[in-house]
Amino acid sequence: MMLSACVLAQTKNWENRFIDAMNYKDGVSINVKIDQMQFDLKSSDLGLIEIMDKDNYLLDFSNETVFVSDGIIKTFNKVNNQLIIDQLIEGDITIFDLLTGDFKDVLFENPDQRGNSIFVNFNIKMMGYSGFIKTKENGEPLELKVKYGPDQFLLLTVTNYIKGNLKLINEFNPLNAEIIDLRE
Repeated sequence: MMLSACVLAQTKNWENRFIDAMNYKDGVSINVKIDQMQFDLKSSDLGLIEIMDKDNYLLDFSNETVFVSDGIIKTFNKVNNQLIIDQLIEGDITIFDLLTGDFKDVLFENPDQRGNSIFVNFNIKMMGYSGFIKTKENGEPLELKVKYGPDQFLLLTVTNYIKGNLKLINEFNPLNAEIIDLRE
């Protein structure tokens, strides 16, 4: 029983530091490299994530920007000048839930300190996902990997983390785009 309480306390301590780092009052700006594997297809891209809070965030790539605000998803295809509007699906867990600390259906293992980094493995049983979050000791993210099937994963590697400095999220407003609204 004492060991179980110690594991829970360590996990909560790590979780609180991570949530504090990702939910800074002025938001966070994170440069990332995203590697994705789906069966035999591997892709890699560089992007910028801006997180204002758990309900408002943006992911910007060279060809596409995804802006989520209060459950509405706006995906701007820069190549085709199209803005696709949709809504989040209730109960779905996304990588942004993990990044903003919305851990309601996430089961964590005991944090594992390796040098100056902390690894925490997780499972999301209801979706069949597993993976890990790697952070600095202060909670700042270094890597996040989600495995969502055999030979299927997404690895997000943080190349730069800055508190505040949000630029794109406040200026997102595609002009003269063809609008495709998928909401029912």
